[in-house]
Amino acid sequence: MKTLFLLVLLTRNAAGDINASFVNTDTLDQCREKAQLVEGVFNGAGIPIVESRCIRSELMFSEFSHTISSSMTRHFYLVHVDDGRVDIRPVEDWYACKQQEQQGAGKGRLYCSSSVQTLR
Repeated sequence: MKTLFLLVLLTRNAAGDINASFVNTDTLDQCREKAQLVEGVFNGAGIPIVESRCIRSELMFSEFSHTISSSMTRHFYLVHVDDGRVDIRPVEDWYACKQQEQQGAGKGRLYCSSSVQTLR
Protein backbone atom coordinates (compact mmCIF):
# COMPACT_ATOMS: atom_id res chain seq x y z
CA MET A 1 0.00 0.00 0.00
CA LYS A 2 1.33 3.44 -0.97
CA THR A 3 2.10 5.85 1.86
CA LEU A 4 0.62 9.29 1.30
CA PHE A 5 0.26 12.42 3.33
CA LEU A 6 -3.03 13.24 4.98
CA LEU A 7 -4.25 16.64 6.08
CA VAL A 8 -6.35 16.22 9.22
CA LEU A 9 -8.32 19.36 9.97
CA LEU A 10 -10.65 19.53 12.97
CA THR A 11 -13.05 22.45 13.36
CA ARG A 12 -15.67 23.34 15.96
CA ASN A 13 -19.19 24.21 14.84
CA ALA A 14 -21.59 26.61 16.58
CA ALA A 15 -23.03 23.75 18.69
CA GLY A 16 -19.52 22.92 19.97
CA ASP A 17 -19.21 19.66 18.03
CA ILE A 18 -16.00 18.71 16.25
CA ASN A 19 -16.10 18.29 12.46
CA ALA A 20 -13.28 16.52 10.64
CA SER A 21 -12.01 17.22 7.14
CA PHE A 22 -9.45 14.98 5.45
CA VAL A 23 -7.37 15.66 2.33
CA ASN A 24 -5.03 13.07 0.81
CA THR A 25 -1.91 14.30 -1.02
CA ASP A 26 1.16 12.67 -2.57
CA THR A 27 3.77 14.87 -0.87
CA LEU A 28 4.25 16.80 2.35
CA ASP A 29 4.56 20.06 0.39
CA GLN A 30 1.18 19.43 -1.29
CA CYS A 31 -0.33 18.68 2.10
CA ARG A 32 0.97 21.95 3.55
CA GLU A 33 -0.37 23.89 0.55
CA LYS A 34 -3.81 22.28 0.98
CA ALA A 35 -3.69 23.07 4.69
CA GLN A 36 -3.15 26.76 3.97
CA LEU A 37 -5.97 26.80 1.43
CA VAL A 38 -8.50 24.95 3.58
CA GLU A 39 -7.55 26.84 6.75
CA GLY A 40 -8.09 30.10 4.82
CA VAL A 41 -11.61 29.02 3.87
CA PHE A 42 -12.53 28.12 7.45
CA ASN A 43 -10.88 31.20 8.95
CA GLY A 44 -12.65 33.39 6.37
CA ALA A 45 -15.97 31.87 7.40
CA GLY A 46 -15.22 32.42 11.10
CA ILE A 47 -15.08 28.68 11.85
CA PRO A 48 -12.63 27.89 14.68
CA ILE A 49 -9.86 25.43 13.81
CA VAL A 50 -9.10 23.05 16.69
CA GLU A 51 -6.29 21.01 15.07
CA SER A 52 -4.56 21.02 11.69
CA ARG A 53 -1.89 18.43 10.91
CA CYS A 54 -0.19 16.89 7.90
CA ILE A 55 0.71 13.31 8.69
CA ARG A 56 2.20 10.37 6.82
CA SER A 57 -0.65 7.88 6.43
CA GLU A 58 -2.01 4.98 4.41
CA LEU A 59 -5.60 6.04 5.19
CA MET A 60 -7.65 7.14 2.17
CA PHE A 61 -10.78 9.27 2.47
CA SER A 62 -13.44 10.27 -0.02
CA GLU A 63 -13.01 13.66 -1.69
CA PHE A 64 -13.22 16.79 0.49
CA SER A 65 -15.64 19.51 -0.60
CA HIS A 66 -16.37 22.97 0.82
CA THR A 67 -20.02 22.91 -0.29
CA ILE A 68 -21.46 20.09 1.76
CA SER A 69 -25.18 19.83 2.50
CA SER A 70 -26.09 19.52 6.19
CA SER A 71 -28.44 16.67 5.24
CA MET A 72 -25.59 14.37 4.15
CA THR A 73 -24.85 11.23 6.18
CA ARG A 74 -22.28 11.80 8.90
CA HIS A 75 -19.50 9.34 9.73
CA PHE A 76 -17.81 9.33 13.11
CA TYR A 77 -14.10 9.18 13.85
CA LEU A 78 -12.20 9.15 17.11
CA VAL A 79 -9.13 11.30 16.51
CA HIS A 80 -6.24 11.08 18.97
CA VAL A 81 -3.64 13.84 18.65
CA ASP A 82 -0.31 13.60 20.43
CA ASP A 83 2.78 15.74 19.95
CA GLY A 84 4.20 13.43 17.30
CA ARG A 85 1.20 11.40 16.09
CA VAL A 86 -2.39 11.46 14.93
CA ASP A 87 -4.47 8.28 15.11
CA ILE A 88 -7.87 8.10 13.39
CA ARG A 89 -10.30 5.33 14.16
CA PRO A 90 -13.80 4.98 12.65
CA VAL A 91 -16.59 4.59 15.20
CA GLU A 92 -20.06 3.22 14.49
CA ASP A 93 -22.16 6.11 15.85
CA TRP A 94 -22.14 9.38 17.79
CA TYR A 95 -22.95 7.75 21.13
CA ALA A 96 -20.09 5.22 20.92
CA CYS A 97 -17.75 7.98 19.76
CA LYS A 98 -18.59 10.29 22.70
CA GLN A 99 -18.30 7.40 25.13
CA GLN A 100 -14.82 6.47 23.86
CA GLU A 101 -13.80 10.14 23.95
CA GLN A 102 -14.77 10.37 27.63
CA GLN A 103 -13.04 7.07 28.50
CA GLY A 104 -9.80 8.27 26.90
CA ALA A 105 -9.74 11.67 28.59
CA GLY A 106 -6.27 12.59 29.82
CA LYS A 107 -4.43 10.57 27.14
CA GLY A 108 -3.38 13.37 24.80
CA ARG A 109 -6.02 15.28 22.89
CA LEU A 110 -8.90 13.01 21.97
CA TYR A 111 -11.77 14.20 19.79
CA CYS A 112 -15.03 12.59 18.79
CA SER A 113 -15.52 14.05 15.33
CA SER A 114 -17.97 13.70 12.50
CA SER A 115 -17.43 14.04 8.78
CA VAL A 116 -19.34 13.51 5.56
CA GLN A 117 -16.17 11.90 4.22
CA THR A 118 -15.87 8.13 4.25
CA LEU A 119 -12.81 6.05 4.92
CA ARG A 120 -12.09 3.96 1.82
